[in-house]
Amino acid sequence: MNKILRFSLIAFMAMLGLNMSAQTVVTFDASEDKGTRGSDNPGEDQITKDGITIAFSNGCMNLVDHYRCYAGADFTITSTGDKILKVEITCTSYGDAKYGPGCFSDPDTGTYDFEEDGPVGTWMGNAASFSMNASRQVRIRQVVVTIGDAPDIPTFSIPGGVYLEPQTVTLNDEAGSFIIYTLNGEEPAYTDDTHYTGTKYDGNALTVDKNTTIKAIAVNEKGNTSYIASATYTIVYVQGEVTFDALEDKGTCTPEEPGEDQVTKDDVTIAVSYGCMNLNTQYRCYAGANLTISSAGSKIVKVEITCTTNGAEKYGPGCLTNPTEGIYTFEEEGNVGTWIGHADSFTMNADKQVRITKIVVTFDDTPVEPSFSPKQGLYFGEQKVTLSCGTGNFIIYTTNGDEPAYTDDSHYTGTKYDGSELTISESTTIKAIAVNEKGKTSSIATATFSIVNTEGRGTVESPFSVADAIVVTNALKAEGLTPMFYIKGIVIGDITIENGQASFYIGDKADATTDLVYVWKTFSLEEQEYVEGDVKAGDEIVINTNLQIFAGNIETWHGYLYSINGQTSKPTGIEAVTAKKLEKSVIYNLQGIRVDNAQKGLYIINGKKLVVK
Repeated sequence: MNKILRFSLIAFMAMLGLNMSAQTVVTFDASEDKGTRGSDNPGEDQITKDGITIAFSNGCMNLVDHYRCYAGADFTITSTGDKILKVEITCTSYGDAKYGPGCFSDPDTGTYDFEEDGPVGTWMGNAASFSMNASRQVRIRQVVVTIGDAPDIPTFSIPGGVYLEPQTVTLNDEAGSFIIYTLNGEEPAYTDDTHYTGTKYDGNALTVDKNTTIKAIAVNEKGNTSYIASATYTIVYVQGEVTFDALEDKGTCTPEEPGEDQVTKDDVTIAVSYGCMNLNTQYRCYAGANLTISSAGSKIVKVEITCTTNGAEKYGPGCLTNPTEGIYTFEEEGNVGTWIGHADSFTMNADKQVRITKIVVTFDDTPVEPSFSPKQGLYFGEQKVTLSCGTGNFIIYTTNGDEPAYTDDSHYTGTKYDGSELTISESTTIKAIAVNEKGKTSSIATATFSIVNTEGRGTVESPFSVADAIVVTNALKAEGLTPMFYIKGIVIGDITIENGQASFYIGDKADATTDLVYVWKTFSLEEQEYVEGDVKAGDEIVINTNLQIFAGNIETWHGYLYSINGQTSKPTGIEAVTAKKLEKSVIYNLQGIRVDNAQKGLYIINGKKLVVK
């Protein structure tokens, strides 16, 4: 059996098309291209345009500016003409946040990937139709479908991943096509039989005995090329191992008082979220709990878990499921489960209680990335940050945007970390690598500390300024929508009203032209519908809202006005006053004539309509 680390079973399809035949691009814009269903009557809905149909099994496609595919529904795209080659889906939120592109699951054909820090998901393939399921509601602003005549993307006999021994890889294409491939990182390309970049594949297996990325295109009889298929193979070599024996290596929890427990040994930690690791002969991970294995030194490549019973029986290795990294298998008639991967940490869940007598953790010679304390994020005021790595390793770091690198003790890029705290007084990105005694380096660890040096905290008592709201949004953009914050600003320019919600710009000054936030579809005071005249240019408002980045701009996401010029509720329009309080007021009757004193009746007093009793 191949000892493989399959982080993905699908080779990544590069976004670049090469020497493609004439392609057609069909764009569905939610503000213009409509289905039939609104939010009040969701169900099956679809739109057809230029031979392309996009459809939801449950959703609505007749809204103002987005389509909604509800949780559990299927999103299907079909072409009656050329095959679908690429689909770009732009959502209202980022990554796998609610409403974002990451809420779509793997398609039934082709591959799907999405920006973790952006609103776009991309499907790649060569099909007349495909479907994806929404794990949570997805809100889509635009769908761009590319169709054309191209060969199928090449496939690889084994998927890219991490392997504990050299591998042989064959490349496959459809009948009537041939393959051009590269091993040096270049993009394969084809113009004609005498002008191409790469090597023509002869059908023989390629031997991969070191870290290698294979990139390949298929070329059909018309000379049209596919998109690029790419697979990266990492060959790792075992450096050492750590053995945890339940007879000798103890935690703190017992069966009488179970809970979170862990054992650390030689930079490796095994932990259960609920169980006990201080028994005579076994560790117990209770049903529903997680078993996590992590290394602070070198990357973990293999873990063998020996249990008290066999297979999927209660207490056996088959009761551990769904590793967050790598793959896990177990002996159906034996008591050992084996994880294969290349990670500094991974977690598995116990669907039944697991009783473990021994865990053997094998690692390679690749250092684990450094870690940061505290973690990256948004902070109010100066922070003290420490870096750490495994025993025997040291750290090279940068704070100026450069990539840290290490050749030897006299040739490196960055600063050697001396173990002291780093003082972060302004927004800073720290990049760091760990270096082991052989001079081998980890991948780069990156942490961004966004420092807001202001009294504003985003609360009702201390709202953000507009400038600070921009800093906060940029810092938290990876999360899609930010949490709800209170933001104070001055209304700038025109105000548009739609469906009882208002949109306008705010800044920190009335004449600001930069560093603005676009307030998108907010409700008025007390979350009431907005009506014309509620606010005007120059008013100071406090809004309670989420923030997001859309098309490169900072926007709010709905929300409501908490206050307008310090007022938190709408005026009734008529108030009762006594004559004594009006002696120095400016008073007009309803005919617009100024009077000295108000008798009983209705007057305009200091600009307000009031009743004097």
